[in-house]
Amino acid sequence: MRRLWRWWVGRCQRSMDARPLALVRVLLPLTVLADLLRVAQLGQVSSYYVPYDYGGINVGQDSMYKLGELLGPEIGGPAAWLVAVVCMALIAAGVAVRPALLVGVAAYSQLGHAFPIGDRGIDRFARTVLLILLFSGAHRRLVPWAKRRAETVLAWPADLIKFAMAMMYMAAGISKLMQQPRWLAADGMPVVYRIMTDPMAAHMDPVAMQSFYLPLRVMGWITIALECSGFLILTRFAPYWAVLGLGMHAGIAATMELGMFSYAMMSLYVLLLAPWILALMDRISRRAAP
Repeated sequence: MRRLWRWWVGRCQRSMDARPLALVRVLLPLTVLADLLRVAQLGQVSSYYVPYDYGGINVGQDSMYKLGELLGPEIGGPAAWLVAVVCMALIAAGVAVRPALLVGVAAYSQLGHAFPIGDRGIDRFARTVLLILLFSGAHRRLVPWAKRRAETVLAWPADLIKFAMAMMYMAAGISKLMQQPRWLAADGMPVVYRIMTDPMAAHMDPVAMQSFYLPLRVMGWITIALECSGFLILTRFAPYWAVLGLGMHAGIAATMELGMFSYAMMSLYVLLLAPWILALMDRISRRAAP
């Protein structure tokens, strides 16, 4: 037990280069910001986040939606949207990062409570990652005006984010196995076919894609194998796994309309590709140096 405790303490005190977490601090809020601005571009802020009785399309908020009580049902949701937009911009820019993270996550969560059916899994995952960043040193790097620039930070926030990613991918893979237990069989509908021809989100024609059952079946096998092997995120093989993961998310972004899902997940891959990204950044810095 004492040996285990020493291992745990050493793991929590381990340090890492500050740049990967700082990159996540920049990239993830930018994807959230773009997603929120897309809602405004479509003119749906007052539709999504205002109750049905007051002109919106939302027929039910949950009990944790408090801004509607404080500011009024017509103002609470749009106010939370505006605060979330401002805070995400501040976080990405490196201005008042920690207060912006705290307030921004609270406002972002209020949007989920105001419009529960629109609160996607990626929204919840993004809020979780942003909360972890609140306790990291991500605000002390890639900020030109920072008074104390950190070269290294504690590594446990990055480890925790990677652990959450591994659990999410493995859960997705196991879920697909449960939905289609005979996924290795050569008959039946490929698991990827249903996803890529979903009438609410996909771009692919369901009739035309029936001619491609074999490649779709192979893609399904690869997807399930990739997701079920998500534990590799926690090993030294993470960069190699990440290359395949990026390919999967690029395919999802090209064939489906899932908002920020693929882009938000790819922003976290900085942590998985950190050895290669840091080597590239160092090479660029050496070339730029006089």
